[in-house]
Amino acid sequence: MKSIKKFELEDETYIRYTEQGLGEPLILLHTIRNRLEYFDKVLPYLTKNFKVYVIDLPGHGDSPINKKTNYDQNFLTDSIVSFIEGLNLKNLTIAGESIGAVLSATIAKKIPNRVKKIFCFNPYDYDKRFAQGVMRGNFMATFLLFHVSLPFGLGVFFAALESFPTLWMIFRGGVHKKSAITSEYIKLLCTSTKKIGFIYHERNVFQNHKSWLNDGSLYKDLNTPVTLIYGESDWSKKDEKLNTMKALNLNSFHTVDSTGHFSFLESPKQVSDIILK
Repeated sequence: MKSIKKFELEDETYIRYTEQGLGEPLILLHTIRNRLEYFDKVLPYLTKNFKVYVIDLPGHGDSPINKKTNYDQNFLTDSIVSFIEGLNLKNLTIAGESIGAVLSATIAKKIPNRVKKIFCFNPYDYDKRFAQGVMRGNFMATFLLFHVSLPFGLGVFFAALESFPTLWMIFRGGVHKKSAITSEYIKLLCTSTKKIGFIYHERNVFQNHKSWLNDGSLYKDLNTPVTLIYGESDWSKKDEKLNTMKALNLNSFHTVDSTGHFSFLESPKQVSDIILK
């Protein structure tokens, strides 16, 4: 049974995390609307070579929410930087998916002396409006998230409709192999809806889409070695992948076959092999 620890944040909340395995440190950063258990399938591979730190991003999972906090990219970056500095982690590898991939880069820019290399899986850096990428998954994602984006009480009303069936369908829109989304995992994600401030947090993260956008400055001055990876069926379009590749000063990126946006759930062995190379 893994031991859950807490790291206090400046906004008087905390993030949950676990540390498992032996070796140099590796931090894993999950997607929007996810939690640290997202990485359970890769841990058996990675903990043989790394001491792995798995984090609930601020306000996600069972980490509490402060309704006065603005959950933009800068706040999440600064929170994980504080975590790394607080635990005095060095020679660090970071692997992130979606916004976690973006955070891998923004964190490395801030503390390059501590980060050895980063792995960016399916960077979520192309939204020009609320949840634009997620809406590409399927009809349910488009319908629900469009209405969640509406201002004032309308958006709050539709956000409150999130439930097992809606979340199950939305997550299935993010994978190539539908069996990767299990009822047990969606039930676990649904526990977050009972948290105080859940609706505020979910809408606020998506409302801050511009802070995650690859607009020419997001990856500027990143000098840490980076590997870029996309699932074959990721939500991002070809031109968006190429824009990110160029912004990261790379000549190519890896593609994980028969895999969508949630690659750590769907293709844990392939993902682990890339990190362990």
